Amino acid sequence: MPYGNERKGPDNMQFTRTTRLRTMLVAAFAGLVSASSGIAGTADTDGRTIAELTPAAIAANPSAFKICPESPDDPNTFALCATAKCWTLDGVAYCKCDVLNEDSISLPFHFRAGGKRQDVCDLLKEGVENGFTISTYATPRQLEKDYKPAKEKLGRPLALYTCPGTSMGAEAGYSAQCDGGVCFKSTVGQDFPGLGHVKKDEIVCSCPPAAASPIGFQASGPWSCRPGAKNVNGRCCDQDYQERLCGVTSVSKTGTRIAVGAPTGVATVLSKLLDGKAPAINRCVFQ
Repeated sequence: MPYGNERKGPDNMQFTRTTRLRTMLVAAFAGLVSASSGIAGTADTDGRTIAELTPAAIAANPSAFKICPESPDDPNTFALCATAKCWTLDGVAYCKCDVLNEDSISLPFHFRAGGKRQDVCDLLKEGVENGFTISTYATPRQLEKDYKPAKEKLGRPLALYTCPGTSMGAEAGYSAQCDGGVCFKSTVGQDFPGLGHVKKDEIVCSCPPAAASPIGFQASGPWSCRPGAKNVNGRCCDQDYQERLCGVTSVSKTGTRIAVGAPTGVATVLSKLLDGKAPAINRCVFQ
């Protein structure tokens, strides 16, 4: 049986998506294909990671991504690492992620096993009964402006922080790239080095660190105001956190702490593919 939480929306409605919505989204984005985007037509993305893609490339080829589960009869357990913090050991980031039960989106990560072509959705199904799951993506409710902390009880509100990229003259900062990360159920309810206690609705995932792309990267961080409040003069954001987040320029030392991130704008595009619209979220941007 799935071992995560099934999130509820602001009106206590379950977050579910239908096959019809998936079809509509693919059709809606089909007209965005552009040879200049870096991925044209149905170009295969195997071997690429989220960290190597741009929002334009993703929007131009939505069929390169998979929404799981593919059937309403399949389990929908996955690990959401988009708000996770990580600890590094021997060049690998270990991240404490949330276990959820709902639709999610990911690169397909095609592979062959038992003579059959499989992908990330197959891994998610197999993991339920075999002690593991995979890190994929859904919009974190804590980032959204209509999140109700007292009612939904998912923790404090968060914001999306943006770190500059090398195209803006910044040194390449590091974040953890968790799309496709493998997560083991044996970590649930245990203590893990550098991460502390792992709650029953959390799991530890192994993810590769990734240097910031030229367009920079984004990661979640603290938001000290109510969700959706106006960030007047930066009062809702933590500039010290921003500097620590963007300032990790090496992960060679064991114990380095980094956040899970993605190239600037990628999370918004994936949310639009999954949910049908770009989310209204809290944002922290410093000059």
